[in-house]
Amino acid sequence: MKPDASQYDPRPEYVAELIESTGLTQPAIGALLGVDERAVRYWLSGERQFPYTVQFALECLVLQM
Repeated sequence: MKPDASQYDPRPEYVAELIESTGLTQPAIGALLGVDERAVRYWLSGERQFPYTVQFALECLVLQM
């Protein structure tokens, strides 16, 4: 899988779907991504937009599960 920023989907629902697909908790996702759990909550609430790099990392993680 290669990064392709044209596939960026900034909807909080999409990042929530990816996180749910991993089967991991929000704190575990934060630890894997090297961010505070609070950042994950912000992304899920739509308060802050998650970067494409997070989307790509989560998509790769889902493929590994």
